[in-house]
Amino acid sequence: MIDACTIKSNPHGLTLILDKEPDFETLIREVCGKFAESKHFFGKMDLILRVEGRELTGQELTVLVEAIELNSMIHIILIDEQDELKDARMAQRKDRFYFDEFYQNAKIIPGTVKKDEEVTSEGSILILGDVKRGGTVSAEGNVIVVGEVRGSVHAGCKGETKAYIVANAFDTPDIQIAGKGGEVSAGKKKLFGRKDPAEPYAVVLWEGTLLKEPLSGGIVKQLVK
Repeated sequence: MIDACTIKSNPHGLTLILDKEPDFETLIREVCGKFAESKHFFGKMDLILRVEGRELTGQELTVLVEAIELNSMIHIILIDEQDELKDARMAQRKDRFYFDEFYQNAKIIPGTVKKDEEVTSEGSILILGDVKRGGTVSAEGNVIVVGEVRGSVHAGCKGETKAYIVANAFDTPDIQIAGKGGEVSAGKKKLFGRKDPAEPYAVVLWEGTLLKEPLSGGIVKQLVK
């Protein structure tokens, strides 16, 4: 008998290989059982979950994440489905992130950038935590922070004006894109989107000014198209 799901590790988290044949209810029952059995093996961890073998709807992805988290101490931050990263809390929303091959090229930091720590990359950076005060992040590409930014973040540090910074919250005056710093303005009315409490902000360089707005407002999509 073929398992409905197989769990494997990968460099950035776990890969869940799902069989196409069982109905979704059967699949979820097996997922619950396997993660409950492995609860102490995996321990408490934040990770990226990769899904292979079966195409799931946004609602099914949400149920899958809940099933894993309720039966383990795992906190799923992002879902990597068919080489596309999706926020685990907003799996049903389209155009949530605009990663443009971000995952394949990004340097992944599996935790928080602490005080006096410095992280640099010739590409983009994905930080699975916060950037604390006194911490420094500098990337030639984009910077995505799953938590809050309280330290220094510089995207497009070699002059890429289309680079962007995404985080759940910003509490720092030290933000730069392509060498441009200073005060971060609120989004323009024509692009501004409603802010969901669970939704991150994007900061971009727009007409020479650092601009911040909810990611769903489409500002990053406008920038990279």
